[in-house]
Amino acid sequence: MGFTLDGGTLTTMSTRELLIETISNGIASLRIATDDDPYQSTWFVPALSDAVETIKTDQSIRCVILEGGRRYFCAGASRATLMQDDLANPCEYFSQALETLLSIPVPTIAAMAGHALGGGFATGLWCDVVVLAEESLYGVNFMALGFTPGMGATTILEEALGGPLAHELLFTGRLLKGREIKQSGGGLAHAVVPYEEVRQRAIAIASEIADIPRESLVLLKETLAAKRQALLEPAVKAEVAMQSQLFSHSETRLQIAQRYPAAAN
Repeated sequence: MGFTLDGGTLTTMSTRELLIETISNGIASLRIATDDDPYQSTWFVPALSDAVETIKTDQSIRCVILEGGRRYFCAGASRATLMQDDLANPCEYFSQALETLLSIPVPTIAAMAGHALGGGFATGLWCDVVVLAEESLYGVNFMALGFTPGMGATTILEEALGGPLAHELLFTGRLLKGREIKQSGGGLAHAVVPYEEVRQRAIAIASEIADIPRESLVLLKETLAAKRQALLEPAVKAEVAMQSQLFSHSETRLQIAQRYPAAAN
């Protein structure tokens, strides 16, 4: 997959494909990352768009489970991606993936068995249902890497964890284990299960959903997605403004280079 700068615009030359598999009648799995490639690079946005268009054409699908690798659900933007001079605002670019995610016409479940970091965690949180593992790490570590949050994290984290804990994690970039989320009693406390039960739990919920007439699911999803879209738009606008200030300075990428593990490309 390659990108070229054409008149100041990042354009797609080719795209990778995200794996779509049928789990059972009415339930599809969309794998957004693997342990060999756990990061969101510039290929991710067009690849997700292509996958979602494929899902939209299959009227038999009534629920979509987002999955990643065994170790990582998704680790957010790669170091190499953040260091690209032609990617002036990572939040503005990657937030397109959230618009795509919300456009899926049936319910989505994020089966976040592995670690979910930064934009990877935020991506999962914008799904309709979330399942987390007690043993895995979760958080939006943008500030720990030297730049302000993106991917609607400034809004969705409050909904998922409650204001006080969300603000702490947004400011510090600290990661916490699923069992800590469970103990916090916040909005996702009910969603945390042992690691080996995450996929099983997600499929169980999806099976209940798949028993419901598709027309009803589509109507309810449209209504709930519209409410989430209304939350996403102002959050992204504010996040883009912050990142526009930061990424206009070379010091920001220097901070990222110093703080982001060099192996995380």
